[in-house]
Amino acid sequence: MEWTRLLEFPFVVAEIGVILWSQRRVASGLSSLQRLPLDVKLAGFLLLVGLFTSSLLISRLMSVSIAISLFTIVHLRFALAIFDLSLNSRADGLDAMLWWLAAGLIPLTFLTAWRFNFPPPASAVPGGTIEWVSALPGFISVRHFGSWTGAVAAGLLASLLFSTQPRWVGWRQAAYVLAAALTIWSGTRGAIFGMAVAMGALILLGRRVPGSRAIGIAAGLTGIACIVAWICAPRGLPEFLLWTAGDDASADMMTGGRLALWSATIARWLQSPVFGWGSGSIFWEVYVGWAHTQPHNVILQFLISWGIVGAAGGLWLLGRAIVAVSQFAAGQRRLYPALAVLFCLLAMSLIEGMLHYPRFIEPIFALLAMLLAARQRSATARDTEPQHAIGANDLGGDPALGR
Repeated sequence: MEWTRLLEFPFVVAEIGVILWSQRRVASGLSSLQRLPLDVKLAGFLLLVGLFTSSLLISRLMSVSIAISLFTIVHLRFALAIFDLSLNSRADGLDAMLWWLAAGLIPLTFLTAWRFNFPPPASAVPGGTIEWVSALPGFISVRHFGSWTGAVAAGLLASLLFSTQPRWVGWRQAAYVLAAALTIWSGTRGAIFGMAVAMGALILLGRRVPGSRAIGIAAGLTGIACIVAWICAPRGLPEFLLWTAGDDASADMMTGGRLALWSATIARWLQSPVFGWGSGSIFWEVYVGWAHTQPHNVILQFLISWGIVGAAGGLWLLGRAIVAVSQFAAGQRRLYPALAVLFCLLAMSLIEGMLHYPRFIEPIFALLAMLLAARQRSATARDTEPQHAIGANDLGGDPALGR
């Protein structure tokens, strides 16, 4: 049961459900695989070699590594299923996805509030104490809670900053206050980092700074969120604070121990650089005071799991998809909220496990697939658009002359 919790197996089951549903709704994804460019097929091959060579031949916990490798295949097939469903849909669904992500925060808020206000007796908990940093409903860490709400907050913030008609009152404004308050309440600095990177990336893509009114409204709503978070802050739990005394004692403390973890991860990977140590192997190969399920950095995660071979394939696929959707969505402000969620999660993957845990892989892959499908539909529409001969209207003359 603990392994299914750590590997977030229910989310993988949900992905399989989506794959089966897509096979009933649209043609098999095999045709989509066949249409992939040569470099993508080659990168996919390298990833597969890294996935299973290390897990079958090197991993000390082969069953766990194979399970995670198979889950990775499910994630990729899930992305292809979302692409096929989106390509055959009348709408891209990106606006609806943000709405559902925001709506999901409401039951999450009530469930968390209920658990904190009506906890079980300490005597009924193994060890006789409740470790709240790992006891949030549905999350193995408060940092994952804050990362999730932070990604949703990034999408809502983008919808406010890049709106053509900024205003103070509306469902997006209320949802942003809730998402931002939950993020600040959790004390997740990585989420703040991800939101900042996402907004900066959108400004660079659109080559345009949001208007002063939109910035003022966003700042005011963020201030309200800070007040709400401060009022609701759990007392006596420093893990829920954005900053505590002693965090600036050293660079390692400032990064939450990540520098030591990254150093140890690199040292262990260099002992098996070509194929790594198997999927998820950092959990049993690297120890810096306690075991980690992932190295809090996507590049190191790929390297220690699959070595240079698998990491090269995985990073190429990921980078190619990011570049493609960024080029397509540049200047299209309607797509900015979806891009903000995606960019926030990807930025956090440099300091957290966004590409290790299925709950975060799902929105990353779904958004990439939906944006790529929108890009494909746009290209198809341009190719099939009827071409008209130049007439007098185009030249500014008599319409009759154009017949």
